[in-house]
Amino acid sequence: MNNNKPSGIVLIEQPGAPDVLKYQNLTLQHPGPDEVLIAQKAIGVNFLDIFFRNGTFPMSQYPAPIGFEASGIIEAIGTNVSGFTVGDRVAYYASIGAYAEKRVINTNEIFKLPEDISNEQAAAVMIKGLTAHMLIKQSHKVKSGQVVLIHAMTGGVGTLLSQWGRALGATVIGTVGSAAKKDLAVKRGFNQVIDLGSEDFVALVNQYTNGKGVDVVYDGTGKTTFEKSLTVVKDGGSAVLYGWPSGMPDVDNKLMLQRKIKFAHDALNDYPLYQDKSGKGMPEIFSLLRNGVFEPEQSFIYSLTEAATAHADMESRKTTGSIILKPD
Repeated sequence: MNNNKPSGIVLIEQPGAPDVLKYQNLTLQHPGPDEVLIAQKAIGVNFLDIFFRNGTFPMSQYPAPIGFEASGIIEAIGTNVSGFTVGDRVAYYASIGAYAEKRVINTNEIFKLPEDISNEQAAAVMIKGLTAHMLIKQSHKVKSGQVVLIHAMTGGVGTLLSQWGRALGATVIGTVGSAAKKDLAVKRGFNQVIDLGSEDFVALVNQYTNGKGVDVVYDGTGKTTFEKSLTVVKDGGSAVLYGWPSGMPDVDNKLMLQRKIKFAHDALNDYPLYQDKSGKGMPEIFSLLRNGVFEPEQSFIYSLTEAATAHADMESRKTTGSIILKPD
C-alpha cells in the first residue's frame, strides 16, 4: 500500500456548532517505531465529542482532532512492533483523533478485537460500556431489588445502563423525550417509562414506587431533570450526575447532606478502566454483549464526511442508541 496517499480526517475548525467540523485530506507518514497504521472501519460518536467540539473542553490549538474510539484493521507496522501484525483487527478508546479514515497510532493504545465482536459492535459499546461500568459499579453499586431511575434511557449510555440494571435484578424506571422513544423502551421490555414531553415524571415515579422513592437516579441530562430528581430519591440514596447537555444543575449540597443522599459526579477520564488503554475493561463488556444482556439498537450509521450531521442529530435528540461514523 502507498502510505503517502491522502487520507480523510475530520477536524474541529474552531469551537462552535456542528458545522465547525470540517472533512479534509492529509498525508499520513509511514508508522514509526512502536506504531501501526489502521484502516478504520467503525468510529464511535459520543456526547463527550460534543463538549470538545463546542468548546466546553477547549483544545490548546485549532484546527483540532476529535473522537476517542474506533475499530479497524492494521495495514502497516513500524519497527519494534511486537504482538501485532498486518491484518489484525484492533480497537482503541481514550485516544483523541478517531474521526479519520486511516490513523497512525502507538501500539500501547490499541488491543486486539475478539473474532466474534464486530467492528460496529466494538465502536458502539467501548466508551458507552465503560461509562455504564463506572456508573453501575463505582458511582452507585446497583443490587437486586433496588429501584433505579435512568434519564434518557434510550440514549447510548442509557440503553446499556437500563439493560444492565435489569439484569442485576433492579426495578428500572426510565425517562425519554418523546412518545416514539417511549414506545421503543416498552418494546425492549421496560414497563415503567415516562415521556418527559407529556408526563410529570415526579408524580409518576412516586406512583410507581408507592411514594417510597428510588435508590439511585442516573442523570446524564443535567439541569432540566437533576433538581426535580432529588425529590424522588430515598433518604440515604444516590444521585449520580454524569452529563449535563441541558446545563449544569444547581447542586443543593445542604439538602443532600440533610437527607444523606450520596452525590456522585464521576468523570470517565478519571476511571482506572478508561485510563488503561489495553482493553482490560472490555472482556466484561463484550461478555454482556455475547450473553444478550446488552442488546444495542441498530446503530445510526453516518459517513465520516457527514460527521457534522451526526452531531446535529445527536444534539437534537433525533437518534437513539449508538451513532457510528464509517469512512466511505
